Amino acid sequence: MTTFMIPFRADGKTRLGDPRLALAMLSDVIDAVRALGTEAVLTAGPGGQGNALARALAVQRGPVTILNSDLPCTTGAEIEALADAAPAIVSAADGTTNAIALKDARDFEPLYGPDSAARFEAHLGATRLDLPGIRDDVDTWDDLERVRERLGSNTLEYLKTLAHA
Repeated sequence: MTTFMIPFRADGKTRLGDPRLALAMLSDVIDAVRALGTEAVLTAGPGGQGNALARALAVQRGPVTILNSDLPCTTGAEIEALADAAPAIVSAADGTTNAIALKDARDFEPLYGPDSAARFEAHLGATRLDLPGIRDDVDTWDDLERVRERLGSNTLEYLKTLAHA
């Protein structure tokens, strides 16, 4: 059975400047995992995303799918397609990595950063998938507007509260 991990730091989305929005987006990713009949494991810790995941995965065995928390458009079907294609990755438009499906947790190396998708692809011998809800991460308010029509219910509900403020 695949373990689903989501790295998340409450203060991690500094470009958006809104921790409640970050939580709403995280909730949409968690709901998409729950649609598969399972729960997600949240990871956090000092040293950044890669180090937090490396620590969490050091005690893990078996298939793991890692999903960033800023993917409010993702669906259970996309997550399942990613997990089934392991080893596989989904990159963001800027060449960073939004999601990784590992055949085994021990295959992980903390390769995040600029152009990380190419590094993960080479390291894992991974297939690069184009799954729009996972590809389209939200780092800025412009990103949020670009994907507004596909946002998950938690993010949409939060945006409605902003509209009423």
